[in-house]
Amino acid sequence: MKELKLDKNKKYLLACSYGPDSMALFHMLKNSGYNFECAIVNYHIREESTSEVEGLKEYASAFGVQVYVHECTDSPLGKTEAKCREIRYYFFSKLYKEYGYDSLLVAHHQDDLIETYLMQKRRQNCPIYFGIKQKSVIKGMDVVRPLLDYSKRELQDYCDKNHVPYAIDKTNFDVSILRNKIRHEIVELMSEKDRTDILKEIENRNRDLDKLISSIDLAKIHSANYLASLDDLTLKYALNIMVKRIKESYYLSKENVGEIKKAILSKKPNINFEIKRGLYFLKEYDEVDIDRATHFSFNYSYILDRPGILDTPFFCLDFTNGARNRNVSDSDYPIVIRAVKPDDYIFINGYKAYARRLFIDWKMPMRLRGRWPIILNKNNDPLYIPRYQKDFVLSKENNFIVKL
Repeated sequence: MKELKLDKNKKYLLACSYGPDSMALFHMLKNSGYNFECAIVNYHIREESTSEVEGLKEYASAFGVQVYVHECTDSPLGKTEAKCREIRYYFFSKLYKEYGYDSLLVAHHQDDLIETYLMQKRRQNCPIYFGIKQKSVIKGMDVVRPLLDYSKRELQDYCDKNHVPYAIDKTNFDVSILRNKIRHEIVELMSEKDRTDILKEIENRNRDLDKLISSIDLAKIHSANYLASLDDLTLKYALNIMVKRIKESYYLSKENVGEIKKAILSKKPNINFEIKRGLYFLKEYDEVDIDRATHFSFNYSYILDRPGILDTPFFCLDFTNGARNRNVSDSDYPIVIRAVKPDDYIFINGYKAYARRLFIDWKMPMRLRGRWPIILNKNNDPLYIPRYQKDFVLSKENNFIVKL
């Protein structure tokens, strides 16, 4: 048996499915004296899932190992692979925090690693890592995969040799699913040399990928000028880094990147559009971002009856010692501070200046325009619109600060 290379001073949570992979890891952990407990999810998609949960509980009880079970009570319809993954990792993360585990152990093996890589190649998506990492962080959990050096065949043989019970999920034989098709038609037919060669290929591609990602200046990743200077492959990864900050499972296709590149190179100062469902691209002068929403308009309104302090989600002010620098006098109270509208205006040197024109002159990002404040006096006359400054520096003299 290969050494697991775990820490016997740590407490682990084992993600178990009652398949040969996780059951082999269970036995290895117990046989080597590691401190661990188990978690399993019953999705109630297959008839035999309940008996598998009972099988795990019975086997674990013989070793004095605690098993936590999450029973999915909603309909099995619509439980895609992604949905099931979300359900189980949410369950694992709750246990992880509640009981203070050091790591979550997942029984991914060498076949899983190769299958994942072949799927990545076929889909031509943009992985930050090829194959499967031995260690990663998911929902705040340190996730460790100690079986990546084992083939699936080795783990099943291990279970048979050591009389470890397990069940085979019959849905694994459905070749209409891409992963299963790759597993049965490619990976299972590989020779030892084939495996060695493809593992070396994965290693080399990850080495090249590390160099590419390291070349990306993360401090400039939101600059349109910087992104425009990158070659197509580096741009693709830079944009996907931005996307994965929103959600790890998100990625942009070649077509998505091409559409974004056109926007970056466009001379239009403000552009926003939906990249894919619920994911939007925004360009505001030289600033570029990818977000889950394009709507940044707010309809807030606050009243300050007398000189004092007001702290809101949009701004904070301290007019205790007066606000002449904001064109507010004691006779203006009660004042109103609300979200500005494009047709709002203030007088500057006797001239009427509309908010929409000021925003253009200040090169204010579109995402800020719908939440920027304006101060009105008791007669609803406009008094002040704070100036937008990209290089704003906070100082003790600032008695009105907009929260970005």
